[in-house]
Amino acid sequence: MSDADRALLTARCTLLYHRYAWAVDEHDLDALRALVTPDVRMTRADGTRTGVEAFLEVYRAFAAEAIPRSTHVISNVVAHRGPSDKIQTHAYFEATMFETERTRIIAGRYDDVHVDQDGTLLLAHKVIRVDRVLYLPAAETAYTNVGAAQDGGDR
Repeated sequence: MSDADRALLTARCTLLYHRYAWAVDEHDLDALRALVTPDVRMTRADGTRTGVEAFLEVYRAFAAEAIPRSTHVISNVVAHRGPSDKIQTHAYFEATMFETERTRIIAGRYDDVHVDQDGTLLLAHKVIRVDRVLYLPAAETAYTNVGAAQDGGDR
């Protein structure tokens, strides 16, 4: 595979990760459903589950936590074609949960398999490896832009 081909493949996988992160943070189960194969597998520390509904159950449980805001950031994506033309990807992730009483940051890695179906990449196997969890005080929702008037008046 040429460097240009690998760069294009990695860019396509990065776009899939972008759509995945937004769907998770917005609790958009329909969008998540559209990103996976019918026989999708998910592997985490608690085992492997198979099928769309089993995959979505993880995100239903996440939505049920009623966290006011979360942000998933995925970086350092690399991709290469493996056996049977499946695409093996590796990436770092950082998921920040802005909970009411604290901020929880989960750092880890994705070692996923994507497949190309009619020009669209889909998740065939989601592998989540958590490296560390960091707990911080609750984050503030208020923010004043640099250079903005501190008293709320116009200047």
